Amino acid sequence: MKKVFGIAVFAVLFLLPSAPIFAQPVCGDRSKVIASLSAKYAEEPVAFGVTKNGGVIEVLKAPDGQTWTILFTYPTGPSCIVASGEAWQELEAKLKGPGA
Repeated sequence: MKKVFGIAVFAVLFLLPSAPIFAQPVCGDRSKVIASLSAKYAEEPVAFGVTKNGGVIEVLKAPDGQTWTILFTYPTGPSCIVASGEAWQELEAKLKGPGA
């Protein structure tokens, strides 16, 4: 009976969906994070903006577009990688003029 109970418990635990595991963001001194991304992926900043809370969000990408990273720098100092990926694609800018 104990063997059957043990197998049943194992089966239930095995079949339960596991809780998602979220990776902790990689944070550090901005200059060190930028240097690391540059050395490892040849990524350089290509765009940035300031958020309402005074933070800075930056997009970095490799010259060939193979890799990209979005970096957020908090007003208090640390910079954190919030997203990264591959195959960055630039969109063609559409000029809007009078009557467009």
